[in-house]
Amino acid sequence: MPQPALPSPQWYRRPTARRSIVFVAIAVLAVSGYHLLWRQHVKRFQTVRPGVLYRVAQPSELGMRYLVQHHGVKTVVNLRLEDDHLRRGVLAVGAPTGEVESQFVTELGVRHLQWNMGREACWPWLSPWQYEEFFRLFDEPANLPIAVHCVSGRHRTGTIAALFRLEYDHWPIERVLAEMYSFSFGVPIPLQEMNLRTYVARPQPSARQWQALRSAWAGYFHNELPTDYAEFVRALRTSNDPAAVREELESQLSRESTFALPLTARLIDAPDDAACSASSAAADQCLRRFAGRALENRADNGAEGHVRDDSEEAARVDLTSAASLVADFGTHEQQQHLLDLLGAGKVQPVVTPEFRAIAAGVSNRYTGNRAAFLTVLLDDVRIMPDTGSVAVRFCDMAIAHLSAILDARLINVGSQPTRDDWEQARLRAKAWMSEHPQMARLGALQRPSGRDTLR
Repeated sequence: MPQPALPSPQWYRRPTARRSIVFVAIAVLAVSGYHLLWRQHVKRFQTVRPGVLYRVAQPSELGMRYLVQHHGVKTVVNLRLEDDHLRRGVLAVGAPTGEVESQFVTELGVRHLQWNMGREACWPWLSPWQYEEFFRLFDEPANLPIAVHCVSGRHRTGTIAALFRLEYDHWPIERVLAEMYSFSFGVPIPLQEMNLRTYVARPQPSARQWQALRSAWAGYFHNELPTDYAEFVRALRTSNDPAAVREELESQLSRESTFALPLTARLIDAPDDAACSASSAAADQCLRRFAGRALENRADNGAEGHVRDDSEEAARVDLTSAASLVADFGTHEQQQHLLDLLGAGKVQPVVTPEFRAIAAGVSNRYTGNRAAFLTVLLDDVRIMPDTGSVAVRFCDMAIAHLSAILDARLINVGSQPTRDDWEQARLRAKAWMSEHPQMARLGALQRPSGRDTLR
């Protein structure tokens, strides 16, 4: 009797193969659907630094809950013009029907800040006092972690993330720009990129300077010294005895102690501070002692004559801090001397390290009192050092910074302006300042008002 034929291997493999294909297809669809759905709630989400900064496009209600519950966010910064309703529901599609963002975030027990960006002519750059508040926000651990968002999470949010990389992570500018453009940024925006390329980070002490600072302040802290510089500055700013801090600071300024000027520039940020007079006097002395001789007689990197520190870099950091302090709090005579130094330096054939340091000092803020000093730099067509792969002139930097201060789009071209475009912008900036001479007058830093007031 013949045996029945065995089934062909293909006969029983075919259903298995079909089932596998169906299973893979379902898995792919499920994963794709999950990601598409997730993008509705936290589109373009990135952990910039764990426990410190998260960036995202406009979150939904579920997205906000995710940021708070899974990442512990304590502060939400909305960079949009509107404090709008949030999208609600699992699908989060259609018109927003949820609660108003500030109300929803507050109900979660989280601080909500509204930094309106979008109407400025120099978009997407911060207004002068948004820029100032940026440091106060990230310097205070009680605010952390922070989530920052705009509508699409590309331009305004990208600007904040880029500033964080430059100031707190100390990334080189090309790496910062590469990351920023990777978030579907689109074509570069000339004013924004120029402001990032010419960003001036706040000085950090070297290991030797940090040891000197700790020794100089040991008596004030009674040997219970902070473990790092950020904590050190924060302890002095929040001291219960500000008079004692001021007395010690003025003493160290008079003794020309190591890193006293950069520390002073971190501690004093208001024109009515009792230490303003002593700080501007010490800063003026620093400028007179070092910069005058350096700008007039030297075009190399020599270091003769440094009194406080043998390090070239330390001397230049002092000059940057000194220029910043005089620009903000100096007397008319002290500020005029600073203007004269800039005027003398800009006509030299070589950019000295000292001139670069002073130019950094007058351009490290975007407040109105800096316009007078930037106006002088509009005539400086020399190339700045250390701006990455793009050749940047001092006048180009001045154009970008003045655009933010004046809220004027001084260059109106596409993503890759030519030298001729920047030259036209330079002439436009000079004409603007000529038509508004009050902006070129010397004066102290003023408290925020109008569009600079934050809420």
